[in-house]
Amino acid sequence: METATTIASERAKPRLTGAALSWAALLLLVVIWGSTFAGIRVGVETITPGWLVAGRLISGALFLGAWILGARLLRPQARGADTARLSWRAIGWFALVGIGATMVPFVFYAHAAESVGSAVMAICNGATPFATVLLAHMFTGDRLTPQRIAGVLLGFFGLVVLVLPEFEHGMGASLIGILLAIVGAWLYAVGNVGTRLAPRVDPVVSSFMIVGLGAIAALLHAMVMEPFPVAASAASIIAMVVLGLLPTAFAMFVYVWLIQRAGPVFVSFTTYMSPLWATGLGVLFLGERLQWSMVGALALILAGVAVANRPVRRI
Repeated sequence: METATTIASERAKPRLTGAALSWAALLLLVVIWGSTFAGIRVGVETITPGWLVAGRLISGALFLGAWILGARLLRPQARGADTARLSWRAIGWFALVGIGATMVPFVFYAHAAESVGSAVMAICNGATPFATVLLAHMFTGDRLTPQRIAGVLLGFFGLVVLVLPEFEHGMGASLIGILLAIVGAWLYAVGNVGTRLAPRVDPVVSSFMIVGLGAIAALLHAMVMEPFPVAASAASIIAMVVLGLLPTAFAMFVYVWLIQRAGPVFVSFTTYMSPLWATGLGVLFLGERLQWSMVGALALILAGVAVANRPVRRI
């Protein structure tokens, strides 16, 4: 009797399923990635961009490696189940995503930030959903419909509305910086689609391979291009480690899991929503003034996500 009661109570507990679970994961990514800029700002105070990217990815790989080791120590019977599926084909895809679509755009955006303002970078990064929709149409069979185009345009317009007030202050930008940011956005789109096309491996193992391979490339890049930061402050080092734990390791796990579940186009909308969250943090904790553009951007971006990802009714 107690067993039946327990089972009934477990079934009665509310659980997120289906679309609600995907939306919850998307919003979690938005919160994590939208809070990343503060950590980067602290990190680059005493650590150069190349070494910050390398340290962030190395920290993330160590966290993910510890996660896998701990899980297998707790569940010895599962040992080797994921490794058996880790083929050379899968490793090749993870190398593409980890190096070409993670490490390289990280470095591109770090250098673009030296000559491009945050508003301009946000607009350039807005190319990610556009590129994801096109690449998904070409390579994954995720059809490019008028509804999906309308959703992407709504989201991009919302992003423009959000950052439009920043342009009133006369923000300049170099052509090279803009090009780096745009190429970085397209590489992020390649990563979105590449993660979907890669052989399905456990999300934690997939994340470890992506971050670990990216870390190796980032370390080689930093060693060649920049001197080692011998005078890094404790605050910058802590910021780098936190960036490795949350926006890199844990967020990569959620990112891989969500792409496998909901597809690259759905995940690409974090590009529009993350700046909105970062702006909201400024209003809540930094005393920044709430502007009409923030409210309008929220409505447009959420409408864009809903329209682009609404199931098509078949007659």
